[in-house]
Amino acid sequence: MKNKILDAVARLIEQYGLKKFTVDEVAAELHISKKTLYQYFSGKDEMIREYFEKTLESDRQNVLDTVGSDRSFPDKIHAIVHSSHRYRLPVRIMDEAKQFYPDEWAKVKDLKQFKLDEFQKLLKQASDEGILRPDVHFGILSAMLERVSDLFLDTDFLLENGMKATQAIDEVLNIIIGGILKKDE
Repeated sequence: MKNKILDAVARLIEQYGLKKFTVDEVAAELHISKKTLYQYFSGKDEMIREYFEKTLESDRQNVLDTVGSDRSFPDKIHAIVHSSHRYRLPVRIMDEAKQFYPDEWAKVKDLKQFKLDEFQKLLKQASDEGILRPDVHFGILSAMLERVSDLFLDTDFLLENGMKATQAIDEVLNIIIGGILKKDE
């Protein structure tokens, strides 16, 4: 039942946002009483916390699965960028989290750092395997990726440019990764 409740919460969050969905709507969608809901969650804030935990943990696990796979370097990078998660996390929801739910926003930033760390490991491995051009300065590349990654959580930038975070990431990766891979001769 808890998963059914979370599924309904996710649908309502996507439809109305974090601030505007209500516990009454969750109960109505599931045709259950609020009393039943409160057997599983103490309230709306706990529902939101669990929504973020499930979403971000599933994303983190997909990244780990990707890194441990036998995919090529570019495929791993692409899969990490587009790692799936249990529930959608649109830009406007991230913006609300940033404004009104600082603990959940901190979790989003933690996931960003985790993904950056995994990128760093992949870059090091690709460098050690000779996949990257030998004249690429690893320290500068790492610093660029770290600094540009803030762009992916800049909800104002994303909204102004009508982009999803994954679109912005793809654009950056096309520029950076295309410039560091050795060309086939």
